[in-house]
Amino acid sequence: MTANPHTAIPVVFLSGMLADQRMWQPVMARVDARARRGVAPAITPIIPALDTKDDVVAMARDVLDLAPDRFVLVGMSMGGYVAFEILRMARERVSHLMLVNTRATADDRLMRRRRLLLARLSGRNLPFQGVNDAMLDDMLHPDHRHNRELVRLLSDMAENLGEDVFKRQITAVANRPDSMALLSELDIPCTVMVGEADRVISPASHHEMAARIPGATMIDVVGAGHYVPLEQPDFFADALCELVT
Repeated sequence: MTANPHTAIPVVFLSGMLADQRMWQPVMARVDARARRGVAPAITPIIPALDTKDDVVAMARDVLDLAPDRFVLVGMSMGGYVAFEILRMARERVSHLMLVNTRATADDRLMRRRRLLLARLSGRNLPFQGVNDAMLDDMLHPDHRHNRELVRLLSDMAENLGEDVFKRQITAVANRPDSMALLSELDIPCTVMVGEADRVISPASHHEMAARIPGATMIDVVGAGHYVPLEQPDFFADALCELVT
């Protein structure tokens, strides 16, 4: 797919756990502003809800049913796991790929058991809380850790989606397959992006992933943790425009 200044490019944005379309609004606003100035192509955002299935394969099928015949694919965290399934099923439909704060490896046995236990125990003895202080310490860059607007957004998205969605999504994440062997087969323009302070999925794992994708661009984002689209939306918008132009 070649960028055409008169044609909007369809971009499928796949969110992480307990996140909805609000995850991408700052990025979309900045891409739209660049398009209006004529310095970047216009995009048509497609943001599927990944909240009704407990399996990444089923999620991927739902996305493909919704997406156009050809599209740019952006997967963040859990959305990256769904992106790998889409690439297995219909690689010919994906024109460009962006993998953000995600990994291609499966969980080890201990982590898988821990996630499935969380799914079973969630809300059993205490009220469901989708985001807590310890999680925020790991997910956000220290410069953003006490950004009230950002913390409120993450909390609101988690609470709006709720406990049942959390259980389905964490089950899907726990049972995802390993996708490392797929990486060397990818032959589309690809950007791998990670926040320098991501303590959920390490920058080192992103570098390993990028090294296995032929021709991939690896970007470490200063001043961001696990939520690059929200912590550094200008940087993210620039990288997306660069990828599709």
